[in-house]
Amino acid sequence: MLLLAIIMSKYTIERTIWQLPRSAAWFQLAMNKFSDQEWYKNFRLSRATLQFLVEELKPELKLQDTKMRKAVEVEKRVGLFLYFIASTASYRTLSNLFGLSRGFVCICIRKVAAAVLRKLKPKYMSIAKGDELDRVIANYKEKWGFPMCAGSIDGTHIPISTPQQNHASYINRKSYHSIVMQALADSNYLFRDIVVGWPGSVHDARVFSNSQLYALGCSGRLFPPDVKGNILGKEIHPFILADPAYPMLNWLLKGYPENVNTPRIQRRFNYRLSRARMTVENTFGRWKGRFPRLSKRLDMEVDGAVKVVAAACVIHNICEMRKEPYFVEWLQEGFEQPEEEVIQNSPIDELPGSDVRDTLAAFFMSPEGQNLELEC
Repeated sequence: MLLLAIIMSKYTIERTIWQLPRSAAWFQLAMNKFSDQEWYKNFRLSRATLQFLVEELKPELKLQDTKMRKAVEVEKRVGLFLYFIASTASYRTLSNLFGLSRGFVCICIRKVAAAVLRKLKPKYMSIAKGDELDRVIANYKEKWGFPMCAGSIDGTHIPISTPQQNHASYINRKSYHSIVMQALADSNYLFRDIVVGWPGSVHDARVFSNSQLYALGCSGRLFPPDVKGNILGKEIHPFILADPAYPMLNWLLKGYPENVNTPRIQRRFNYRLSRARMTVENTFGRWKGRFPRLSKRLDMEVDGAVKVVAAACVIHNICEMRKEPYFVEWLQEGFEQPEEEVIQNSPIDELPGSDVRDTLAAFFMSPEGQNLELEC
């Protein structure tokens, strides 16, 4: 043991410095000197919203200084996370811009995402209830001509780097690795409920059938039972709009199957449903357009990617609620082109719900329903 200690002492490299010199000059320049336009171009939200997030997250993220070094400010850590999702910069670039080590950049991104989910998600992402639900339903009727609609649901793929385990299950039908995000969105382009993390090869219907949203809907606890409307003399409760990948339920409607013999009444219903269901597609477009990182490959393990994606949804909601400006070119960056192939029907056995669909189809053919379309 003594001989080993002597040998090790001769080959041990003595640390000459505790921390490499780094500069956060770019971030300080951005904070103090950038014009509002230049700031917005880099961070995709205003300084006021950054400060709002800093104040909200300070109890979760504030650290104490030590004798060895000063703690990284909450403002810089939140700014780093925002710049990460608002750009496609590499970890090396983020390290240089914010004056932090690459290791700390990775840790910081995950910790800020976790803090957003703990502190802000309960406040800014929930299924509409009460007066808020009434406003959502009214907005769908006024803007899209679809009565008693409480939202629309769909899935999207988030590209990720190749996972170390079970990587084959994450390859989607477009032959790249991804995780699936299911989202319920409303007419104001807000995420109301999300499920993130299923492998890219999993069908949307399977994600849906294993979600809390499905459990709440099937148990009658998704929307209050006293919220209902009268359409052609029938009571209609709030429902969600979906594409053919989902099952037909009393609270989840999708279009009629179409072919050359499909009646006009069913084609009209499909058109009206497709138009109203675009709210979730537009929400995805605005979300990915504001935060381009989500359209590119997330270079982190699956668990970290799930947290970042979910946190970005919460921050998207905050931006929409605070009326942050949105530019058309962002929407073009984030909008996904419609699938060329026919979407496969849901593998879930369909449950009764056709009576609600038939009532709405008849309503859209009535004078009241046609006038509602003209007003939109």
